[in-house]
Amino acid sequence: MERLMMVVVLIQTLVTVEMFARQVDPTKQAGVMIAGELWDSFLPPNVGPFYGETNLPLRSTFLRIGNFDRAWSTPTHMWPGGWPYGMFWAKGMYLLEFNPDSTWNPPAIGEKTNPSHHAGAGGKYAMAAFGPALLGADDPLRNYARETRWVDPMKRTHAMYEAGWPTTIGIDVAMKIHQFTLNWNNFNDFIVVEITLKNTGVLDMNGDGVPDSAQTGRAGRNSIRALALMAHGEMYCSYYLVANGGRATRFGAARAFGYVGDNDPNGSPWDLMVAFPGESAKNKRNMGMNDGVNQYYTDVWSAWSWVAVKQGGGESTMLRSLPDKKTLYGTHGIGVGSERGWYATAGQGRGNRIGAGGINYNPKTIHTAAIGTWYRDGGRARDSMKLDLSPDPNFFGSGVAGDPTTFISKSDSSRPNGDRKLFSDIVYNEAAFEVNPHEPSWKKGFTAENNFDGDLFSGVGPFSLDVGESMTIVWTEAGGYRLQGVQNAIAAARWAFENGYNIPEPPAAPDVLLATTFENKVRVRWDNRAESHMGFSGYKIWRVSQSKNVNWLTGGMRSLDQYWRSTTVGPVSVSLLQPVNANRLPDPIGDNATSPPDSWGPYELVAIIPKNSLVSTIDLTVPGYQYLWEDRNVNLGFSYWYHVSAFTLGHYDLGPSYGGVNDRITTTIESSNLNRNGATGMWQGVYPFTTLNRFFPTTISGLKDLGAGFQVKTPAPSGFDVRTGSARIGVRPNPYKRMALWDSRTDSFDHHLVFYNLPLGSTLTILDVSGQIIHQFHHDSGDPNNGTLRWNMFSKGGIEVASGLYIYFVEYDGGQHIGYFSIMR
Repeated sequence: MERLMMVVVLIQTLVTVEMFARQVDPTKQAGVMIAGELWDSFLPPNVGPFYGETNLPLRSTFLRIGNFDRAWSTPTHMWPGGWPYGMFWAKGMYLLEFNPDSTWNPPAIGEKTNPSHHAGAGGKYAMAAFGPALLGADDPLRNYARETRWVDPMKRTHAMYEAGWPTTIGIDVAMKIHQFTLNWNNFNDFIVVEITLKNTGVLDMNGDGVPDSAQTGRAGRNSIRALALMAHGEMYCSYYLVANGGRATRFGAARAFGYVGDNDPNGSPWDLMVAFPGESAKNKRNMGMNDGVNQYYTDVWSAWSWVAVKQGGGESTMLRSLPDKKTLYGTHGIGVGSERGWYATAGQGRGNRIGAGGINYNPKTIHTAAIGTWYRDGGRARDSMKLDLSPDPNFFGSGVAGDPTTFISKSDSSRPNGDRKLFSDIVYNEAAFEVNPHEPSWKKGFTAENNFDGDLFSGVGPFSLDVGESMTIVWTEAGGYRLQGVQNAIAAARWAFENGYNIPEPPAAPDVLLATTFENKVRVRWDNRAESHMGFSGYKIWRVSQSKNVNWLTGGMRSLDQYWRSTTVGPVSVSLLQPVNANRLPDPIGDNATSPPDSWGPYELVAIIPKNSLVSTIDLTVPGYQYLWEDRNVNLGFSYWYHVSAFTLGHYDLGPSYGGVNDRITTTIESSNLNRNGATGMWQGVYPFTTLNRFFPTTISGLKDLGAGFQVKTPAPSGFDVRTGSARIGVRPNPYKRMALWDSRTDSFDHHLVFYNLPLGSTLTILDVSGQIIHQFHHDSGDPNNGTLRWNMFSKGGIEVASGLYIYFVEYDGGQHIGYFSIMR
């Protein structure tokens, strides 16, 4: 007899946004992407303001990425998926325009104050903002948001989010965000954002819904003169989220970021913005601690890069074939081949106060930084007092300082050099690399330490857009283990775009259902949807068990890129672990740091079922599920995660255009771990590790959709079973010593004792040795297969109990039981 864990109902809908009727609800309309290993969330301005713009008449942030509400209610660049640590306070984008006409964005329009105008910037600059009364905001074809969905619901290999909105500068936005689940060559470690911009020619700078031309007497057709797009991020390494959903910090290592300008295997510059955990002190060489307090060796990095700038827009699969959109100066929008990144800008806003670290909504400052490479010094010195907005002499022969529309290139132009990205070409290496990453392959670029004093940023532009003209800018972000991990993920993203997202298709991820038996075993069921794949060759079953700790140095993050290649049951082979940074010095604390694993991993292979052996696993007891495998090696009270992957045998070759350092050829691919414990792969409103969050699901179906930990429990015995001794009431661990293996490592209040073999309807009373009642529970779970009760060791008055000896008394139908346990803090 078994207990069914869940019944799956997977419904995907497209929802039209009801604008501004409420404050941000981060579970609706925003683009939450958790289908792959990189978890992140995207808030367009038409969905709602992030916390810094709640009371502003216009929303100037073009796209908020993570941390919408200062509570991290949705993911903010978290890799691997389900790990409770993150890299950024926030990220985002700004879209800005420069027009040489100083009256273009006036202080007032129609005798009313113009909220788009910034006194410090003057009338030549404006952000592409959004407001509730903006012209076009009432048009569902221009103003919409569609929640993240599976493009292929039965296969679950490609997730997409869409949104569109008008802006004050007359540009309509259409955005698509893509994520993939293929775990070969880091295809599930990136997210791609496509931003299509169409110039309607109609300004509504004050956002009142009336064209400016009707109030100013100007012509109604406005050509975009110098458009720029900036991406920025405030490095925070490291924050972590506790079981109740709150946020805490684990500082102790340098919060470092920079630009990687060395060449990839194909000879093109990597052109990466990266963030990473540095050393705890200069030359200590203990880098790689995202958690500087516990000193876990994790070495998790993040990265982003511009992928393409194209003329026009349209279907994602066809964007690669569109002509490249040129800058005002006739160059490629980013740079290709050996010039990749030449015509984009990169820097740190320490001197300009860009982004979340000292928020500055001055459009002039941000526009200048976004196209800084074209100036003599557009941010290279990282000091706003040293800005020189005359044209960069490497590229230009003439031009009016401060007016990028007048810059004229010269015949013998070379790489513009007004930004900081290749600062190492100008100064000696240590001056450019203020934080030594100790990564052997990184020699060109710059690094800096962030202390909430200015974001890492990059930008593209300037571009012109005639009335009716469209362009599409493509950007990608990635997460991974060490520099090589994010390099490979960005290389995979570039390859995916250039191949029309026609990436190798793995088998469908099976739907998984878990149950326990009266013998305290876990039954893993799955369906047969994967078998429609032509190369289907069998299944693997993977498990994470919280009944044993993981050593972060010898396992941990090092296994995540390649573990799926395992062909032998048991822990991941050492040969599949990514190397530790060779420049890292031994650390007696960090080298021995351990903690329980969780839904993110590391996974170990517990079963391989080839296609020709499937008949032995057929079980049709539960409708919708064709196969059953039983795990008999589990421990009562502990949580487990299982995922079933389907694998293929074949030949897959990415070809010579692939720019990563991984092998471009493989003979097998398989579905990912998105289906762990039956998860849908779509955001369910909370994280799977926030078990104390008031929104954490309590229903069987809700827990399954989330992929929550599956706790092994005893079935509820009858009173007769207890009286006759066939079931013995007990508590574990006994004694409780400071921390049980199943306790949270990030939340000191998330700890438990487990009472087991409790009959339904029984009463559990906990007393101290003086007979005072500490707590009392009535055990009536409603589930005859749940005879366990977890106690967090807090009294009924909400006070954490002290170390000592305690008595527990269980009254049940026809009998009673007395036992003892001790707590040793």
